[in-house]
Amino acid sequence: MDSIEKTPLRALFWKDEILQIMYWMDGEGFGKTVPASQILALLNTNEANLFFHLEKMVKDKVLECEDQQIEKSSMVGLTGASKKEAGKRFAEAFQGYQKAGHGECGPDCEFCYGTDGVKLENCVHNCGHQ
Repeated sequence: MDSIEKTPLRALFWKDEILQIMYWMDGEGFGKTVPASQILALLNTNEANLFFHLEKMVKDKVLECEDQQIEKSSMVGLTGASKKEAGKRFAEAFQGYQKAGHGECGPDCEFCYGTDGVKLENCVHNCGHQ
């Protein structure tokens, strides 16, 4: 039998995971609403556990869904308020990966700028002379 993680700590974990994946899916153009089966395909959990947490989030008005009981084909979406929360969680989780590319470093790049804010001649990103 598939286990459902109901403890408050695991509920917070799954809420965070679901919000982040739905925010990413929306941003990548999968749609404002997506079938629950697509969410399941991207998260490391079983169907019963995911659907339990999706239903809880719909009940708590964190997610929108016309179906009262979640099935694979149920279309699930973020509410306006949860989209902001999801964006914040996504940004925090991927903060270190969202820096500018080489040659685009800003004054906060410790490898291209000195403590005085002046661009270094020998910056490691080869953007010291641009």
